[in-house]
Amino acid sequence: MTDIKQSKAYLARYNSKQHMLAKMVCEPRKDAGLVYTPGEIAQQPQLWNVTASLMSHLSDKLNPFLEEAGLFDINNRPHIVFTGAGTSDFVGQSLVDLYRTSLRVQAANWPSPRITANPDGFFDCNQNYILIHFARSGNSPESKAVLNLTLKKYHDNVRHIVITCNSDGELACISREHPDLVFLITLREDSNDKGLAMTSSFSSMVVAGFSLVHLNNMGTYLDIIANLAASAEYFIDMFADDFYELANPDIDRAFFLGNKDLRGAASESALKVQELTAGKLIAQSEDTLSFRHGPISAVDKGSLVCFFLSEDPLTRRYEIDVINQYDVAFMEMGARTIVIGSSHKHLFRDSRVTCFSYDPEGQWNIPTYYQVNLAVLFGQLFGMFQAYRRKINVDDPSTGKATYNRVVQGVQLYEH
Repeated sequence: MTDIKQSKAYLARYNSKQHMLAKMVCEPRKDAGLVYTPGEIAQQPQLWNVTASLMSHLSDKLNPFLEEAGLFDINNRPHIVFTGAGTSDFVGQSLVDLYRTSLRVQAANWPSPRITANPDGFFDCNQNYILIHFARSGNSPESKAVLNLTLKKYHDNVRHIVITCNSDGELACISREHPDLVFLITLREDSNDKGLAMTSSFSSMVVAGFSLVHLNNMGTYLDIIANLAASAEYFIDMFADDFYELANPDIDRAFFLGNKDLRGAASESALKVQELTAGKLIAQSEDTLSFRHGPISAVDKGSLVCFFLSEDPLTRRYEIDVINQYDVAFMEMGARTIVIGSSHKHLFRDSRVTCFSYDPEGQWNIPTYYQVNLAVLFGQLFGMFQAYRRKINVDDPSTGKATYNRVVQGVQLYEH
């Protein structure tokens, strides 16, 4: 069965569901731009399991490549660097703390547009690197520029892993020309979203990224992803209608706050909401504790403030302090406060805070650093429902705005 047929078979289960996402999936109205994006959001739990299976099959080939790159050499380990543009950059932002703590390596996230404009400000010829590239189409000018530049100038000290959703993209084509330096991973065809907003592509690349810290214990990895998918299905079915009601067009500002992997979830959620509404709803992301140091000044009557609650006990205590400090002030000015997390029992002083839990009984037990895709589901659904209720074309909210396209265009690349 082809990828597309498998996805359609999975989405057929939505015929028996009654919530708003199910209605959009089952009635793909072209006039509202509902042909692609609702299904691409809904198919994600299935895609995560399929992506995990793919990465499990690749592990025997990935291990020797990473060993050759020096990852397991305790005396001279390479730095791991994630790179990508826009949403693809937020994949790396969601993974960097997991790699740093699990592999005990230096890890960083460098957006490809920043590297393109200033490559000598990042790479050191005396330091070895594993550069992990993320790309939906693989046709972003800056993504191509970074891969080409590093292959040319830093071929002795940089090895590459390219994770892309498009086997025919330019990044994939360049990678095939350098099999000794680049390990190419192309994800399933239906992870290459046809809608303007990246949804399945983002979360599938995150799942692929998880695998590289589990190459010697793939069974644990497959179990985590299976639980992640089950939790996501529960979260969608339980709260899709609540998210639709929450997506009131009267909201004109949204703030997404998180730490560790959920900092990446906050960044991606803010981008999803802003691009799906074509900027009609301005969204911002921030580290939860840093929110008090200035950004909180922008909260007003028409604001939604969303806290992504960490699974780490220490981090969570700080986050709850911020919520409890400001929930009354937000309520009095007319702003909405919501919390997204695994469970919220006995965490808050009263019922002023609206909580949505993706694992209320703890049955899936998703570890710290692995909850980004669950949090992002809220950002995706809230952004899509906001666009729909504002009568903005969901699949192509950039219609009529010449400044924004599915793949960035018009970038002039200069010789380094």
